[in-house]
Amino acid sequence: MHKKLNYLLIGLVFLAFMACRSQKIVKENFNFQGVLLEQKYNSMPMSDRPSAMGTPLATNLYIYRATSIKQLDSLNGHFCSRINGDLIATIQSNAKGSFNAQLKPGIYSVFVQYENAKYIPYFSGSEWTALFEIKENVPTQLEIIVRGSTNIQ
Repeated sequence: MHKKLNYLLIGLVFLAFMACRSQKIVKENFNFQGVLLEQKYNSMPMSDRPSAMGTPLATNLYIYRATSIKQLDSLNGHFCSRINGDLIATIQSNAKGSFNAQLKPGIYSVFVQYENAKYIPYFSGSEWTALFEIKENVPTQLEIIVRGSTNIQ
């Protein structure tokens, strides 16, 4: 009986060891990452308070091939209703506003789902929308600030 108990214990230890070894911790190397912040109201620095960068925003980010202004429907300021381009990825930012993805090298445009429309965080010259570049083996960091419609412009 004592011998069977020893074999059982050895077997359990072996199984536990094998289970731990079979679980590989996969750490993905993201080459596109950043933070998404929402700014509401006036966030200009004043003498009695510093400038506020914004609060984290959890929403979808849409990554398209480099997109020109001509590819947008119903453009109104920083908002549009539809993007006529090649959608590459949809990324969800978390409660801290953080996001990350693995993208192929290239030039892309980023849009944010905000207030029932697509928000364009910045314009790249007079023809392009929110361009950023992914290079081989070089991480790209992006801080996106969404200025809500309640802002005083």
